[in-house]
Amino acid sequence: MIRFSSYMNEWLYGEGGYYQDAMIGKAGDFYTAVSVSKFFGGSIANYLLNLLENGVLTLPLKIIEVGTHKGYLLNDVAQFLQTLSEGVVQNCEFISIEPLPLMARFQKEYFIKHSNLELKIYQTFDELETDSNDCVFCFSNELFDAFACELIDDNKMAYIKNHQIIWGDVLPEVDFFRKKYEIFQGEIPILIEDFISCLIQKLNHFKDWIFLTFDYGDWESRNDINLRVYKNHQVKNFLDIKEYLRDYYQKSDITYDVNFSFLTKCFESFGAKKVLYGNQGKVLIELGLMDLLEKFSQNTSYEGYLREISKIKPLISPGGFGERFQGIVFKK
Repeated sequence: MIRFSSYMNEWLYGEGGYYQDAMIGKAGDFYTAVSVSKFFGGSIANYLLNLLENGVLTLPLKIIEVGTHKGYLLNDVAQFLQTLSEGVVQNCEFISIEPLPLMARFQKEYFIKHSNLELKIYQTFDELETDSNDCVFCFSNELFDAFACELIDDNKMAYIKNHQIIWGDVLPEVDFFRKKYEIFQGEIPILIEDFISCLIQKLNHFKDWIFLTFDYGDWESRNDINLRVYKNHQVKNFLDIKEYLRDYYQKSDITYDVNFSFLTKCFESFGAKKVLYGNQGKVLIELGLMDLLEKFSQNTSYEGYLREISKIKPLISPGGFGERFQGIVFKK
């Protein structure tokens, strides 16, 4: 019998785990904002240039994506930086934090092929070389929803034996964690705290840093079980399939809503400051999506502009990614 977090970690990242070679997009199990439009990455690039222009960050700069998957978003950011600026990318170092070897190889090959830039890949932040003269711009998309969690229901904790849930006593460290962050029911993302602690300890060795992330979730804890499985763009409630876990194990994505107040408490407890938060539509506009679209309209046909508008709408509309997903920015 093992803790649910161990089971979920093997489901996603173990040998034969789902994320070893996950399919994302139309041919996969689910979409992300990266799959919808390159202007998602373009907005991040535009925001980064504004940070440089306003002196919030300075060159030389390390641009780091965490949870890069196949490298599409990091490549989009790099390409927009090349298009929108002169002399910036030459003073930037592009980095992926990627523990999965297969994904790391794909990212490196894809990045140099499409951007003609070098990509450095580290398994963990511990391997990252620090320089007090450098700044860091770090970002992620749908990272925190993929952290293994414990599962609590009616003050019982989930364990797994032979792909079956067994409800038992809540372990003391899990009980301490849920009381500390006031998360009493549902997903207990106990591993995220250690990740944020290690992340900030490393980033604080640099001159300055910004961390931007997008994910689906809410500001407050829902205090319910929203764990779910995605397979072929079909959503299955975890409790509805709990008797059939063997059929989904390592063959589908398993995820849950991110609690952004919890993220904020974690970041702030280690000395970071929240500078921006809102639904994805609002945050992308704050990052300069509409300004970027205006620049694009001046260099393309009207038909091309309309095609891109149709792709961008799901990123910001309440019925698409715009309301369901949230964005948040922290700084040193």
